[in-house]
Amino acid sequence: MHVIKNSVIYLGSSILNKLIPFLLLPVMTKYLSPQEYGALSIYMILITLYGAFIGMNIHINVSKNFFEVPKQEMALYIGNMLFIVSISCTVYFFLTVIGIHFFDTVFSIESDWLLAIPIISIMMMVNNINISILRNEGKAYTYGIFEISNTLVNMSVTLLFLLFFNFGWHSQIIGIFAGYFLFFIIGTVYMYKRGYINVKVDVSKIKSLLAVSLPLIPHVLGAVIITMSDRIFIERMISLEAVGIYSVGYMFGMVVMLFTDAFIKAWSPWFFKNLAEPTDSKKKKIVKYTYIYIIGVFILALLISLLSETVLPYFVDETFYGAHEYILWISLGYAVHGVYKIFFPYLVHISKTSFLAFSTMTAAVLNLIFNYIFIAQFGAIGAAYATILAFSVSAVLVFWYQKINFQMPWLKST
Repeated sequence: MHVIKNSVIYLGSSILNKLIPFLLLPVMTKYLSPQEYGALSIYMILITLYGAFIGMNIHINVSKNFFEVPKQEMALYIGNMLFIVSISCTVYFFLTVIGIHFFDTVFSIESDWLLAIPIISIMMMVNNINISILRNEGKAYTYGIFEISNTLVNMSVTLLFLLFFNFGWHSQIIGIFAGYFLFFIIGTVYMYKRGYINVKVDVSKIKSLLAVSLPLIPHVLGAVIITMSDRIFIERMISLEAVGIYSVGYMFGMVVMLFTDAFIKAWSPWFFKNLAEPTDSKKKKIVKYTYIYIIGVFILALLISLLSETVLPYFVDETFYGAHEYILWISLGYAVHGVYKIFFPYLVHISKTSFLAFSTMTAAVLNLIFNYIFIAQFGAIGAAYATILAFSVSAVLVFWYQKINFQMPWLKST
């Protein structure tokens, strides 16, 4: 089956892509203290936070429209996506310029470094648009080349500035900027040369894009809160050192997401293509593979947590050994999140992304409450408990909404 073949390719490229940062963990944890690693983790949270407002997950429109409109119209959509994110990047850049005049630091981060975040965010979104096109074209190998090359540039520049110029945790930010800048240029030229960019402002297209993407701002914001507010709570309630140790454990637990992302990247084009002209047999096939995927994700989470705790001492400096207690819980949390992601495309398909905002923000608010209560009660491990509960809430809500708004044979898949 084509989706399985592409999943294997995406998985292979994702493993190579994520393996590089893992191989660098011994270096990063040797040259960075837990406090510095914590600061880096907080900065990455801010990048994701900005991305929620600047990018608005606008690349999801590529998958939504790719099989429904001709290439010329798709190019017009993409041109207007680039116009929208350019305007939003400019707005948030100047808001950041104004903001840094009032604060010397933000969550232990020097405020001047915040100026790079809006630029990184728009470059990431343009890269997402490019690789979304590649996924929908079924060009999994080309997709892998783009992803892995970006990471290689990122990590090479990071090592250069860490080992030779002693930039500390800022080395990773310089590496991220360099990687995304290079592939922002390459990706833009690549899309244009292949006829996927028509830079012509079209009000009707902008309205159509924003109708899908604007409701995703609170959705993405809620996802940021669920996945990243834990480290802010730990920094405020415990210490920046605890953030660094927790973040290393979190990185191991997130390996589950590596597999679920790889599958969803292959799944989404196949899913949207089949539901463009749905039949009972196609729906039953989708349901069957969904069941297999869900069972597989939880088995995977348990296996990864067992393996990770075994290899942890070989990957990190001894000052980070305490990270082991978080791995199982974060792995299970991302297994639950993987269940959520398999139902996410249904709401995009039926243009009900506004409910995603409600479900994710509901889970996010509960996550804030859970974080405060559980961290106060159990320490940093309480943040992992809060993550599992929040992901569970969002998964249940999205499945329930899909079930009442789009008929699928969940009990008749055979």
